Amino acid sequence: MLWLLKPTDVRYQNALNKSIQKPKLKSMKPKASLNEQDYLHSFMSTMTQKSDTIINYVLAVYFLLGIGLSFKYDTFEIGVGVGTLNLLAYYSAKFFMKNSKFYQYVLSVVLAIFMAQYIYQMHGMFEMHFTVFIASTILIIYQNWKLQIPLTLLVVLHHAGLAYLQNFIYNDANGLQVYFSQVNFDMETLIIHTVLAAVVFFMNGYWAYYFKEHSENHISKISDEYELENMKLASAKYSSMSATKDYNDFIHRTTLDLKLPVNSVLKLIDVSKGHTDNDKLLSYLEMMRESAKKIDDLVNDIHVKSTNSRNSN
Repeated sequence: MLWLLKPTDVRYQNALNKSIQKPKLKSMKPKASLNEQDYLHSFMSTMTQKSDTIINYVLAVYFLLGIGLSFKYDTFEIGVGVGTLNLLAYYSAKFFMKNSKFYQYVLSVVLAIFMAQYIYQMHGMFEMHFTVFIASTILIIYQNWKLQIPLTLLVVLHHAGLAYLQNFIYNDANGLQVYFSQVNFDMETLIIHTVLAAVVFFMNGYWAYYFKEHSENHISKISDEYELENMKLASAKYSSMSATKDYNDFIHRTTLDLKLPVNSVLKLIDVSKGHTDNDKLLSYLEMMRESAKKIDDLVNDIHVKSTNSRNSN
């Protein structure tokens, strides 16, 4: 289309520059296509589903461990009964409260009960106390520090209550026994044990909180970068559309400027043909008219297309 103008024409140069120049970023505020809260919710839901899958395997191992420990002192009723009730409590809470995190708190209590079950089954073996630290660490995967609270409370109540019963109520070696600890578990031991356990629970709660904050910050950063890219693309699109509009306006004006002289040439050829009988001259005039007519048709086509482009934009 630009061949109709000379390369030195100022309008030609301006139109060419506008058509090839890089779009400049302008101050715009496009609508963000990524909702950060929705993305965060989707991410956390995915993580929760993966965590639930892991917990299914963990609970299966805990239940089977209880069955395995039953062989030591013939505590199958406890291993099967308490283990089944624990699984029933967890999966019932998960089934009936699907849209709530309540089942995660039930899980925290269930893991603490498993610890108490193992301690009883092994007649107070001190190493069974360590299973609660495993449970506390497992709860980190939900990235919810509050899950450490019911676990901590239940452990403190369990230890304090059974330590009291073992030391002050059922302390007769020939009478009823409370299977809590095979070592001397006096007040000093209880305090140290509880403090150290609380420190572990606190650290695990902190890591759960830290991982959640890290996830939220990472998602927020991704969202900001995505929104910035959207703004750049929107600005580039706007600038490109603006440059295209200016180019179409130039072409439209140029075709209007060309239509008048081309029509004048056609009329002049027709007038000249009426004032001569020279066959050779008439043939030349006809050739000129055909060429001028082609130019006129081309200008009309360009004019129509530029008009349509302007209307579509």
